[in-house]
Parts: sequence; structure tokens; C-alpha cells
Amino acid sequence: MENRGIAKLQITQRERRLDLPENHSTPRHRPALRFWEIDPFFKCPVVGTCLTFSEQKQVLKKAGISSKRKSLFEIHEMLVGSSETENRVSGQVDRLLNRKFNGETVSLRDLNEKVFMGHWASCFYAGKYAGAFWAAAIRPDLSAKSIREIFGAIHMSMHGNVEQSARFKQQLTFHREEAVKMSAKTRESARSRKTLQKETVKLQKTIEALHIRLADSEKEKNRLAQALSELKSVRATVGLEGENERLSADLEHLSEKMEQRDMLLTDLETQNRRLSGALAEQREAGASLQGEAEQLIKEAFRINRCDEACPSYDLCQRRVLMVGGLTKMESLYRQVIEGSNGIFEYHDGYMQKGVKNLESQLKRADMVLCPVTCNSHAACTLVKRLGKKYKKPVRLLASSSLSAIAQAVSGKGGVYVSDN
Repeated sequence: MENRGIAKLQITQRERRLDLPENHSTPRHRPALRFWEIDPFFKCPVVGTCLTFSEQKQVLKKAGISSKRKSLFEIHEMLVGSSETENRVSGQVDRLLNRKFNGETVSLRDLNEKVFMGHWASCFYAGKYAGAFWAAAIRPDLSAKSIREIFGAIHMSMHGNVEQSARFKQQLTFHREEAVKMSAKTRESARSRKTLQKETVKLQKTIEALHIRLADSEKEKNRLAQALSELKSVRATVGLEGENERLSADLEHLSEKMEQRDMLLTDLETQNRRLSGALAEQREAGASLQGEAEQLIKEAFRINRCDEACPSYDLCQRRVLMVGGLTKMESLYRQVIEGSNGIFEYHDGYMQKGVKNLESQLKRADMVLCPVTCNSHAACTLVKRLGKKYKKPVRLLASSSLSAIAQAVSGKGGVYVSDN
């Protein structure tokens, strides 16, 4: 009854503007309605759908009203509020919309209602319906049924856009956080690489200095050997023999020092090779981390493409408890469950804080998922025992990936160890 009353009011308002008696047929070429004359419930979606934010600011500017320090909602509210009467703002809106969609509205003006509604439907499902919507709003001859159909499509489309925008913002926030983490790790790898490069340069300089000192030691050794040979050939006195012994001791001492320097040189070369290997491992780890992040993002997008044909599309508000898995993927696990209309709870699988918290969560749950690859044996055993105790379905998973979680929720993956 209420819907029929609204439809009756819509017809009465249009007939009053046209000065026609009720149920009188509208002649063709009837002048189009002005912005302030269209149905009240069309005014807000016309401003929001047919005008961009920059065009809304342009309207206020041409009407002599500053849009500085005004939010987008305040600007929208001013344009809709001006639509009650003909004024500077409503006149600017009317002129801008007619100028913007003139080519399209002229071609649609003389179409009969059935053909026009067919055109409107094709434009709406193609996602390019702003011009057709304005043409519908200013037509004075549309029936209440057509008006209701157009308004309903626009209204539900706006609801859908809000939900999709929220989902995209959540995904964007997650990817930005992952990008920040990746950037921080990349910067840390770069700093480590620069440090290793500096250490390598220092080691190379040290090796060069040791080579120079080794060459000097070789010269000194040759000189001492020559002196010793000369002393051996001239053993005239006991004092010369003592000097010979002293020189022999010095030569032995120098030989030991040379051996120590050779060992130090070998150690430095070994350290240089170790540091070079560490640098290569860090580069491989950075590439592996980047590949892992890209794979996680791909899996997240693939999971989000579930539709009503999927068995796990709607969990009917069932509470799903996830025990263990990768802690850094908790937000992605939540998206999989809540994206299927489920309620998500998470326990990291660590038993240091006792079992009361896990037991309390399991008692509330309608389904328990437990990846065996990311849980201790004690945690898996406790989950199975509590599942049997409280008669909760526990599904053991061979993997903690997003695809494994999605398959378990849909009943296609994992192994049940208890049933309701």
C-alpha cells in the first residue's frame, strides 16, 4: 500500500507541473523539466551521478559561491539543497547538465516509453548511464512504474558502490602495508649491501698492504740470509759466532712473523669469501620475499573473485576458528571467511599462555581449521581432543595457504577428525 501511495504521489507531482488532469496522456515534444522541477528523489542521485566533483565546484564558482574549506559532502549538500526553487545555483546546474548531455537527451526525447526503458537498461548494465539518467529525470511523461524501476536501479547501484569501495580500500590498505614492509626490507638489504661493499674494500686494501709488507719481509729475509752466509765464511772469533747465533734467532723470529702474516692473509681472504656469500644470500632472500608477496597478492585477488555459484559463497554467519597458520596472513584468512559471510576468529597456536583461551574460542566456534604444517604436535592434539569433547567439527589442513582455507570452508579440502 505504501509503494502504491508513493507511485501515486510521483504521478500527481508530474501532472501538477504539466497542468494536466490525472491519467491525461502527455503529448510528444512536451518541454523538458528543469533541474528544480524534477522528482525530489531524483535530485540527489542526479547531482552525485551526472556531475563530477570538479563540475560541482565549478557550479558553485559560477554562482559566485566559494568552495574553499568545504568538504565534498557539503558541496553536494549545497547543490541538492538549491534544487527546490529556481536560483543561481540550480540554474547553473541545469545549464551544465543540458550542455553536457544535450546530444544524448535530444536523441532520446521522442522515444516512446518502452523503447526508452530498453535503452536505459542497456546503458545501465554497460555502466555508462549518466546521460540516460538525466534524460529520464527531465522527461515529464514517464510512468510511475518506469520511475520506480530507474530509481531502484540507481539506488541499489549506489549501495553496491559503497560496499565495493570499502572492500577495495581494505585491499589497498593491506597492499600498501605490505609494500611499506617490502620497501623497508629492501632498504635494509641495500644498507647491508653497502656495508658489505665497504668491508670488502677495506679488506682489499688490507690485503694489498699485507702483500707490500710481505715483499719487504722477503727482502729483509734475503738480506739477513746473505749476511748470515757472509758471517759463516768469516768465523774468526767467538764473538762472530755469537752474532751469527743472534742473527739466526732474528731470522727465525722473522720467519715466524711471516708465517703469522700468511695465516692472517688466508683468514682475511676466507672472511671476504664468506661476506660475499652472505651478500648473495641476502639478494636471493630479497627476491624470494618479493615473489612470496606477489603470490600472496595474487591469491588474495583470486579468493575475492568467489561468486554465488561457489559452494562456500555464504557461510550463513557461521563462526570459523583458525588455529595456527602464518600470523602475517591473518588479515587474508579473515577476508576469505568474512567474504563468504562467516565470522572469523584466530588463535596463533602457541600454548605458553595455557589452553583456557583456545578452549573458550573453540566452544563458541561452528567450525575449526587447523593447518598441521604451521602448528606444534601438542597444539594439533589439543585441538582434536577439544573438538571431540565439545562435538565441534575440526578440519586438519595439509597447508596454511589461502586456497587450502577456501577449499576447507567449501568442504573440499582437509580431513575431518570430529563431527557435530
